[in-house]
Amino acid sequence: MRTGDFTVDALGGHVRIRLDFAEHAFDEQRFREFEEPWRDASPHRNEAGAAVVNPVAELVWRFPDAAGTPGSIAELSTYATLAAIESKRGRLLMLHAAGIADASGEVLAFIGPSGKGKTTLARTLGSDYGYVTDETVGIDSDGAVHPYRKPLSVLRSGKDFKEQLAPSALGLRELPGVPLRLGGLVVVDRDEDFAGPPRIVTLGLCGALAAIVPEASYLADMDKPLQTIARHVDRSGAIQQVTYREASQVLPLVPELLSRVEPGPWAAVMPAVNAGVRSPFADESFVPSLVLDAVEADGQTAVLDANRVVHVLDGVGPLVWRTLSDGLDFEAILGEVQREFGAPPEQSLDAAVVDVLAAFADAGLVLRLPEPHA
Repeated sequence: MRTGDFTVDALGGHVRIRLDFAEHAFDEQRFREFEEPWRDASPHRNEAGAAVVNPVAELVWRFPDAAGTPGSIAELSTYATLAAIESKRGRLLMLHAAGIADASGEVLAFIGPSGKGKTTLARTLGSDYGYVTDETVGIDSDGAVHPYRKPLSVLRSGKDFKEQLAPSALGLRELPGVPLRLGGLVVVDRDEDFAGPPRIVTLGLCGALAAIVPEASYLADMDKPLQTIARHVDRSGAIQQVTYREASQVLPLVPELLSRVEPGPWAAVMPAVNAGVRSPFADESFVPSLVLDAVEADGQTAVLDANRVVHVLDGVGPLVWRTLSDGLDFEAILGEVQREFGAPPEQSLDAAVVDVLAAFADAGLVLRLPEPHA
């Protein structure tokens, strides 16, 4: 198998793309068509001019004929990204986000699902700020950001596939010559029907986690994933959401989005080994399920279950979850609820607490286990 290869810098590592010419002969011009969109993601060079290559992931890619080249180039971008993400699973917080950096190296990560306009946002903001990525922002445990200056996908009229263009071909800026660090997490809320000036709101931690977790790659492979995000928030400021119609409206908001908003306190609320309470109404106990992580902040609790779904508890829910997780018995939980919320007007306090525990069970956060008869 004859191959030709090129290497791209991605998320603090490298992906070696090896083109396989077993089916179609090497063609210099078409080989360059594959390589050209990645020119801004070339590995850095040392003072002697040699490329500095970290341990790599390898991606073997079949070289197509002339007719299949445009589609193959577009598809390669997706698979190169998957290879880069796979190589960093469990080691970086990887967010599905567009990223731009200011001159001091502060990075804003604009987080959102596909189709929310992240590429357009990166292309618009990247004309004034350093282009970090339009796909995945990789954040190390200390807040360092690893860029992924992949090609941008641009839809051309009359074309079957999106064209892959290097950032510099679109006039996007280079990165500043300083280390990159997380300067803010921003949830993207692009609304084509939104009228008026764009709006920035500060999100509570738990609600923001519910929005961010679905846009994180391999989050369950990280130790204490929700707490990891919360610690990044402690460093970079509270998570914000920007609602806008056109990407150009966001450009003047960047300085404000980079201005730190002091986050509120939070606490981990993971269940203790011996946690669980017996129901006063039936021969059963409520025992916390195995969850990946849980944090409490601003009167809410975010629980990440084993299926990587975030549940946001509010009202009396956070108190019941915390006291249950701390291993308190049923009477002690009742006392805590009584002190903080008082007795409910329409039912007994113990029935109300059991209803909360039953709701936890319905959501899969606790197990209802039968108690053996005496």
